[in-house]
Order: sequence, then C-alpha cells, then structure tokens
Amino acid sequence: MGQIKPHEPNRGVAAMELARAVGVAEPTRLGSYLRRLREGYGYTLRKVEERATAIGEAIDNSQLSRFEKGKAIPSFEKLRALARVFNVPVQNFSDVLDLEEYQHLRPETADQASLLKAGAELIERGEYGRAFVTYEKALEVAEALPASPESKEMIAEARWRMAIALKKLGKLYMTERELREILKDRHELSPRTRRRALLQLSFLYRELGDLYLASVLARESLQLAKDEGDRSAQAGVLNSLGNIEFDERRFAPAESCYREALAVLDDMGGYHQMKAMVLTNIGGCLAALGRFEDGIATLREAHCRAKEGGFRRVAALSLTRLAEAFRDHGDFSQARDMLVESDALASRAEDAYHDILFLNAYHRWDMARNEGHGTREKIAFGRLRHLRSLLQRRFPEVDAFDRHIEKTRT
Repeated sequence: MGQIKPHEPNRGVAAMELARAVGVAEPTRLGSYLRRLREGYGYTLRKVEERATAIGEAIDNSQLSRFEKGKAIPSFEKLRALARVFNVPVQNFSDVLDLEEYQHLRPETADQASLLKAGAELIERGEYGRAFVTYEKALEVAEALPASPESKEMIAEARWRMAIALKKLGKLYMTERELREILKDRHELSPRTRRRALLQLSFLYRELGDLYLASVLARESLQLAKDEGDRSAQAGVLNSLGNIEFDERRFAPAESCYREALAVLDDMGGYHQMKAMVLTNIGGCLAALGRFEDGIATLREAHCRAKEGGFRRVAALSLTRLAEAFRDHGDFSQARDMLVESDALASRAEDAYHDILFLNAYHRWDMARNEGHGTREKIAFGRLRHLRSLLQRRFPEVDAFDRHIEKTRT
C-alpha cells in the first residue's frame, strides 16, 4: 500500500482571499497555470470567453488576460467557471496556489542532469515541495531545447519526476495531469518511459479507488516490461496487479500475481525489500483464503526479513496482516498484540504511515463492535475519524468506514 500525505483543500483558496484582501497581486503560478491550460486546449482568450458563455458562465477575454498576467485575482466563482471551461477539478487551482510557497526555492542552474540529481536527493530527504520546483525547472530546461527524440525523453523524465513529487505532496489531480501529459506523446517515447508513466498512473487510480482503470493501466505496463525484458519491472508490476486483486477481495488471483512476482525476484537475486513485501502479500492472501497456518508462517517469515533488513513499513504491514489473520481466526487477543506492535513501527512522528495506522484502528473498532465492548469501540472510532482526515487514498476499509459515517448521518 502506498501512503498519501494529507491535503488541505481550503488552504490555497484562503491564500488567494488573503492576497485579495491586502491588495497583493495574484501569485504568478496560478496565472501561468491558467495560461498553460488555455494554450493546451489551443484556445485564444476570445475562445475561452465564447466557451464560458456557451455553458452559462461569464468570463470576458480581457478579464482572463489580467488573471494570466497576475494583474487581477479571480474569485472562487470565476475559478469554478474556468474549471468547467477547461474540464478540470476546481481543486486544481487550490493545489496550484499551495505550491506558490515553494517558488522562492527554485534553483538557478540550467543543467538538467544536475537538477534531476538534486531533485532525487530532496525526495530522499522528504523535501517534496523543493523537489517539485527543482524538477519543474528541469522541465523548463528540457522544453527550451530544439525538438528531438532526446529532448522529448528529457521532457517526459522531468514530468515523471514532477508527478512523483506532486503525489508525495498529496496533489493527486496535478499528478494525474503530469502523467497524462507524458502519455499524450506515448508513441514517440521509449517503452521504458511509457511503462513508468502508465504504472504511476495505475498507482494513482488505485489510491483513488478506481481499481478497474488501475488494473487496465498496470496490465499495459506489464506488457511493456515483458517486451523490454525488464525482469525487475515485471516483478514490480505483478506485485501491483496483486494489490489491485487483493483490494477487490479476489485473493486467489492476487496470490497468483504475487507468486509470479516472487518467482521473478528469486530468479534475479537481491531485491530484499521487495521480496519481504511480496511475502507479506502472499501471507495475507493465504490467511484470507482460509489457509491459516500457512499464512501465519509466511507472514512471520516476511516480518523477520523486514526487521533484519530495516524495512520499517514492510515490518509494520506484516504485523497488521498477522493481526487480520488472528482476528479472522477468532483470536482477538493475539490480533490486538500484533496491532500494538504494528502501531509502534508505523507511528513515528517524522514519517508516520497513516494508512497502516488507519487499518489498525479499523480492526480494533471492528473487533470491539463484534465483542460489544462500547468503550473500546468509541476509542477506536475517535482514532479512525482523526486518521481518516489524514488520508486521500482509498482502500476497502476506508470505503467501509465512509459508508458507516454516511449511514449514521441519514
């Protein structure tokens, strides 16, 4: 499972309203974004006005020109109208405004290789906003080059890395846009570039809950990996396909994907972290399929490998899967012990795994409800509400909790 950091949907709009209140010009990033949207559609300013009128909105071309140049600040109603014209979520504009705070961190160098290296180091350190503007500069450098197959690959590489940074920041719609931009020219790009963009898009749709589209894109990515003969990529995509099947509660097909991935990894050697993750996934499938002893043994092996390798996330998830197995087997005491250990690994303040913590709280809540233990149920429910606010990604337990909340409101 991937983790999506929380997003603050009103932050960008609040920044815009504050700027309007004190008379500050609109942040340049929003103006540039509006211009890129318009040019991407091939629209003139007049054409946008005509499109707006056709859908019952009022945006005149001189007004839009002022927005693009940062000479005026659009109201929320105008942004909503522009979102309809360009067929994008209005959330995009808030996301763009959020990124304004990183603008002053843009590097000056015009060497793309140096920019990509610096961005990778920033991602490793968790400085995702600064990484984004670094990769954005790399994109500008690549776009300034004469058109050629090489420059197109450089543009795609910069966009792919921008998408990684945006996803880390929780800007999911903007992540999708960058990946879609890469795939517009897919037939002019290398198979590796296409495969990586497709797989990231698959990850994104899985986290947004669109498992069908996630599966379609992952299978296309898998075929490209096979055509390339890239074994490590095949293993990664097979594991992703297994995750999609697991989310769909199709445990037998999921196990098949995971075992195929493990066979590839065993054949290559190395890849210890991925092996531990795949073993965790296999163990979860075995337990879900009613093969309790096999599932427990596999999960314990995965946990030992993860601990030995220092793979904290895998170690935490393997404990959560053990808890699920014990819970389904009726051993709530053992399940709770596993959840305590998993929480300890997943809850480090500097890098908490909110998705795993949500799963753990959900299982506590579920067990308390089954036992009729009101106090435990209330405690777990309160924790779930808090953790839900920190998640954008969706998985079955999130959907089940959301349905419960909706039911209690009606």
